[in-house]
Amino acid sequence: MSRALVVLALVIVAATTARAAQYPGWGDTGWVYASKRDCCNAAIEIAAGYSAQACVDTGGVPRSFAGSSQRGTCSADWMQAEDGGIIYRCYGEASVWCR
Repeated sequence: MSRALVVLALVIVAATTARAAQYPGWGDTGWVYASKRDCCNAAIEIAAGYSAQACVDTGGVPRSFAGSSQRGTCSADWMQAEDGGIIYRCYGEASVWCR
């Protein structure tokens, strides 16, 4: 009986693991008056939102960035605005876990 429970547990774990996936998402803030840090955080958040939506669209449940989930990456461009201030445009990429 105990052996059957172990086999059943392994089958359940294997099925759950096989369904876990990551769906990449990309985000673009456009040109914004913000610090580079805030701009990148916004771009990654947009990307995570698209990633989570891709998960939902496939019937999955997205996991938040809390814990061991991937945070995301960002690249930023900047230029000087007409008023002399610095503006940034950030591009983020993130993948949330989907189960």
